[in-house]
Amino acid sequence: MAAELTPQRVGAIRRRLLDWYDAHQQPFPWRTSQDPWAALVAAVCAQQTQMPRVLELWERWMAAFPTPADAARASDAEALRVWGRGGYPKRALYLRRAAEVCLTRYGGAVPDSETELLELAGVGPFTAAIVLAFGFGIDSAAVDTNVVRLFGRLVLGDLQPARESSAGEIQRIAERLMPRGEALRWNPAVMDFGSAVCKPRPRCGECPLARLCQARPRFAAGERAEPVRAQARFEGSQRQLRGMLMRMLREGDDSADRAGLIERGTGESGRPGREVETALEGLIQDQLAHCVGGRIWLGASEC
Repeated sequence: MAAELTPQRVGAIRRRLLDWYDAHQQPFPWRTSQDPWAALVAAVCAQQTQMPRVLELWERWMAAFPTPADAARASDAEALRVWGRGGYPKRALYLRRAAEVCLTRYGGAVPDSETELLELAGVGPFTAAIVLAFGFGIDSAAVDTNVVRLFGRLVLGDLQPARESSAGEIQRIAERLMPRGEALRWNPAVMDFGSAVCKPRPRCGECPLARLCQARPRFAAGERAEPVRAQARFEGSQRQLRGMLMRMLREGDDSADRAGLIERGTGESGRPGREVETALEGLIQDQLAHCVGGRIWLGASEC
């Protein structure tokens, strides 16, 4: 049963989460720089990536492209090489496309409205909220998987909110709980708390919100959260083959012979040539590579 968010309950939740954050905060540079571009890059880097890997990827990208103009003027190949082994490399292209819009439409600045942010490549509600909060100090509730898990359990009493809780209800809870003028502290507090304490297997024994949590009695009674469907196995997958081919293209000086690339990929992976060729076709279809005259080039065609 959902808990009523009375002013007293809201106040208690806010105090306990912010006290926890003050004791455990992580000084990620995009959280304090009030640089909208830094916030946008961080939010895109964090999509489907664990936070320990985000900082390294963010630092590499910001060193190469410290402003939207720098990213907009780079080629796809340059962006993909900087992204390196960051995973899900289409994000590098999204950032470059977003930077192009910032340069051509907004004079090189990142826009400060949710509507305009959502029009940028690769930007959804979570990313837009991060930019508004960390980049502009605007009260905007960022809801990621950790926040869904935290608020779905705390307020709604669901054990596995990713499957059980209404997205709209979670968003309403997030907006109700966020203290005005505290977006810079509140958003990282709830994201980090969900990641460190209200984990898929929650640490209820060390949770300062346990007495306020609607799901706590269910966990105490021995109920368990059914795991969300795990990602498909990486080893031996098309994702692995694509990553291997991307590495070969990034490490090349210019372009690669198509047949030679498939042959190299077949030898390195030990997989049939047709599977390697399918992976290469997928890269071309996703504009991570293109083919001209039997040669493969990194990135989309510049023509």
